[in-house]
Amino acid sequence: MMSKTKKKWFVAAGSVATFLALAVYELSFGRLFPFSPVVMGFSREEHGNYVVYHHGQPELPQLSYLSDVVTLEEQYHGMSFGSKPEIFFCKSDSEFRRLSGGKARFIAMNGRVFVSKRAQEDARQGRIDLRTYLTHEMSHGLLQQHMSSLRFAQMPRWLVEGVAMDCAGQVGIGIYPAKSDVYQAVAQGIFCEPVDYGTLFSGEKGTAISCPLTNKTAFFYSQFGCMVEFLRSSYGTQRFQAFLMDVVKNQSLSVEGSFMTVFGKSLADEVARFKNETKKPATPTR
Repeated sequence: MMSKTKKKWFVAAGSVATFLALAVYELSFGRLFPFSPVVMGFSREEHGNYVVYHHGQPELPQLSYLSDVVTLEEQYHGMSFGSKPEIFFCKSDSEFRRLSGGKARFIAMNGRVFVSKRAQEDARQGRIDLRTYLTHEMSHGLLQQHMSSLRFAQMPRWLVEGVAMDCAGQVGIGIYPAKSDVYQAVAQGIFCEPVDYGTLFSGEKGTAISCPLTNKTAFFYSQFGCMVEFLRSSYGTQRFQAFLMDVVKNQSLSVEGSFMTVFGKSLADEVARFKNETKKPATPTR
């Protein structure tokens, strides 16, 4: 008859084995896949400065532009990829959800970019520009390579999305309002305060919820892209990159502190200055 000690040992060993088996499964085929050092279930193509994982999709021969996108990302952000960015073309939306846990068309996690089946179909039908969206997501991926997942989740979403929109030149493309439309709306009082857009942890509040627009998310993305472009054009590329680097490396992850350190002004000051800029008469074109 088995002693109580041996029973406890077997129960404990069984629990550990179950936990390890579950962890291996999640790393290989589930929600922990973005953090797995081993990739299973995809074909792999390594290029000079990026890696593509795929299932033989027809877009693959057309992705040579990704080399230029990687260069653009590093030049825009003023920082380099620590390792080659990895792009995963999922064979189905169920695979996309299983691996990334998301419902959007694209998701960047732990420096890896996941492309859903829906996004691929939209690109084939001309509804979206794949290069633009990949540029947007690779901006997230680059920042993620310089931060822990926890720190990235604590980043203000207005800055994360604004930087990606500006880097990709996505304002005015597809569903995202043009700069002139954003400026007109802001001048009329339609505005999402950056602090109200929250983080991945805190969520939205205030003006982010009360905005009267139908597709307010698209407007917010364009608004934040315009704000980042205004900041970058006001202070120059080098100071803007110094600001990004300070945000990434700042132990307290204080964007407000980085504003004061690099620009000598508060976020509130820059928000007020941006709002005033939108009220200026548009410069006539010739």
